[in-house]
Amino acid sequence: MKTWFKHTMKISLPMFLLTGMAFSSCTDLIFDDREGCDRGVFINFKYDYNLQRADMFADHVGEVTLYVFDEQGNYVTSQSEGNEGDYLPLKDKDYSMYLDLPDGKYRFIALASQRKYEDLLDEEGAKFIRTDLKEESRMEDLQITLDYRTEADNKVYIAHKNMPLDTLWHAMSDVPVEISQGQFVYQTLSLVRDTKYISVTLRDIDRPNVMDINDYELYITGANVRLNHDNSADNSMRAVCTPYVTWNTQDPEISGNTAVGNMGHADFMTSRIFVHENVADDEVLIVRNRQTGKVVIEVNLPDLLSRLCNYDELHRYSKQEFLDRGYDYNLSFFLSGDSWSYVNVSIGVLGWSKRVQNIAL
Repeated sequence: MKTWFKHTMKISLPMFLLTGMAFSSCTDLIFDDREGCDRGVFINFKYDYNLQRADMFADHVGEVTLYVFDEQGNYVTSQSEGNEGDYLPLKDKDYSMYLDLPDGKYRFIALASQRKYEDLLDEEGAKFIRTDLKEESRMEDLQITLDYRTEADNKVYIAHKNMPLDTLWHAMSDVPVEISQGQFVYQTLSLVRDTKYISVTLRDIDRPNVMDINDYELYITGANVRLNHDNSADNSMRAVCTPYVTWNTQDPEISGNTAVGNMGHADFMTSRIFVHENVADDEVLIVRNRQTGKVVIEVNLPDLLSRLCNYDELHRYSKQEFLDRGYDYNLSFFLSGDSWSYVNVSIGVLGWSKRVQNIAL
């Protein structure tokens, strides 16, 4: 009975009635032994939709939840499995999730995280909250909402409480999968990482030793709060995203000068970033000088981040694909007066970098 505690399964009443006979003879959901079970689906997962183009599922993902819908989009069941203690099934490069389903055609949606979803709900900081599907739910009812708060001015803010976000991945089967008696079916779902990390650095060209991140207000407008079942954005709700941490550092001594250059840092974590048909809907990074009240930086975030989409000559990505594959962005702004002169855009893990002049935007 050990495996019963390793698998979490939620089954609607109709599903239970349909599968009652199947469980009596094919009990993989409770036991590890599949002898005599000649029907069902094995779901494999991969996470190679990244700029490294390497499958990092076993290294990055700590729990995966699979939602099952019939061909018409009606909710059938869900099943979760994750690493816990010494039990690390997702670390196995050959890991697959088995489901014994009645004959029929099914659609699958997978949501994954670095840690167990139930544990995340009990912790501080913003979480990606999933819809609790009911017996009568449909595929379209599944949404993922990032914790938010509404201020007195009616502005909506991501409620991160100065904590980083856990990573969210999403996958969805393209076409219905048919299951029938007498054969096993194998399906692979490719995960897309939705959580993005953006590190912003500020430097002052004219007065390199006076930079202080506390003199600036930094935020991202138009941040996505809610994702739909197909990983598209629900644009009815947008929010302001502020840094979850800020700090200052110093450069080494500048050659030929005893002055030391200061740098201000601000780290953001956001949900999936989209390139919209209407650029007015894109997220915008804004930096305002608290002392003068002037906005020194106001840039279209997806446009700026995707300036590296053609950096790799072997793989030319569209802007949206680049934003979906990437997740670790660095923006180093060099300020002069009441504006910025240029910015270095880079992807930390690959070391790609591009200098963008202000006039280019």
